[in-house]
Amino acid sequence: MTNIFLSIAPIFALIALGFAAKRYFISSDEFWSASDKLVYYLFFPSLLILEIGHADFESVAAGSGLMVAILATSAIAVTVFLYKFILSPDDELFTSVFQGGVRYNSYIFIASSQALFGAEGAALSGLFIASMIIFTNVISVIVLNLYGKGSKKGLGSVAYNTATNPLIVGAVIGVALNLSGIHIEDGAVYGLMRYLGSAATPLSLMSVGAGLLFVLDRNKKIAISYSIFAKLIMLPALAISLISMLNLSGLAASVALLYCAVPCAGNAYILSRQMGGDSVAMASIITWGTVISFLTIPVFMLSHLM
Repeated sequence: MTNIFLSIAPIFALIALGFAAKRYFISSDEFWSASDKLVYYLFFPSLLILEIGHADFESVAAGSGLMVAILATSAIAVTVFLYKFILSPDDELFTSVFQGGVRYNSYIFIASSQALFGAEGAALSGLFIASMIIFTNVISVIVLNLYGKGSKKGLGSVAYNTATNPLIVGAVIGVALNLSGIHIEDGAVYGLMRYLGSAATPLSLMSVGAGLLFVLDRNKKIAISYSIFAKLIMLPALAISLISMLNLSGLAASVALLYCAVPCAGNAYILSRQMGGDSVAMASIITWGTVISFLTIPVFMLSHLM
């Protein structure tokens, strides 16, 4: 349990650092807006190309676990749409509730996998990332295109914006390199992309902290609470049920549960700001979800491993 707490602590520390930086050192909105664009268009695509390009697609042990992750995430996506139809939040807020319920923090996921299961766990988490990042980004981009502020609602526009989204482009390039056997492993190109990718994590999480607002109206509090509950309670609980129904066990099952238990990704905030979502609510979902996951991840992992 201690290892899980320690793996999450640096993530929240970066968010807190961004919060402090915005209020005491760098108050300019123009700076944080420019930082968001660098992360969105350059740093995260570089990171995705390297991560996915080096992932082990040959691992047969991951298939059953990936099935659990996809089925559970799809079911949560449906429940979030049911929430929209029942409580009718505004469109921008709904996009944040949706992202908060289906996206995952890959950095907490990798660190926790390594802490709990060693090198094999870290390697398997890389395969999950390579497979799930496309799925979660595609459905998130589609929802943001349909419901984000100022977005065009035509199917052609949705398809175009999805296909040209920098995160999707980075993921597709990574898959293409992986399947073709071309690996960026050393040299100047690798060094450049590694430097660019390394900047994605701290800048995106600090941007989350910079955008934090703790005073929310009642409707946003309800939406934020639902999104966090869907991600941190409903999703891992559903994963445990699917693991039991499918009689799955071993490392793949454990990593699948861990995938479903981690909080929402920090780059969901960047996506929200770039595509007209409710970035204030998104920042709160990410931050409070990360805090609460200090408790929920150990509880679910211990219940599965015991």
